[in-house]
Amino acid sequence: MKLQVAQDWSDLVLKIMSIIAIALGGWWAYYQFAISATTASNVEVTVMLESQKYNESSRLLIVHAKAKNIGKVLVQPGKDGFVVAVRHMPTNLNQGLVELEKQPLMHRVNILKKYPDGYELEPGVEYDEVVVLVVPKSSIYAVTATLDLGDKTEVDQTAVANVE
Repeated sequence: MKLQVAQDWSDLVLKIMSIIAIALGGWWAYYQFAISATTASNVEVTVMLESQKYNESSRLLIVHAKAKNIGKVLVQPGKDGFVVAVRHMPTNLNQGLVELEKQPLMHRVNILKKYPDGYELEPGVEYDEVVVLVVPKSSIYAVTATLDLGDKTEVDQTAVANVE
């Protein structure tokens, strides 16, 4: 009789522990996917500019377009790719707000065109794509890097540099 009572109690405790484990697992799954959105893409784009002397009248404008996947899922860029646009800043601008998008486009390149097999951003990895241009010295340039994430979503950054 005592063995039967012990067996009944252990069966009850096991069922209660199973219910608690299922509830905790459901809460964890809800937290991970609905609240934390760990399945969403999370990419940062940064632009770093530097210049090097090329000859007496020209300089190399070196553009580092960096994409870093800070999310937890693999990201494949959308059809518009990873575009670097270089704009020349005229010397005759009026004082006040400068609308960079309206400045003359000097160069535009989709970096991903050189990867015919596709391009994937692994979680936790930073990619540094380099674009080099020969430009006249004593000029100012605005460079924008835009990464298409698909679904009408993109991430971009713009940097401005004075090339002496």
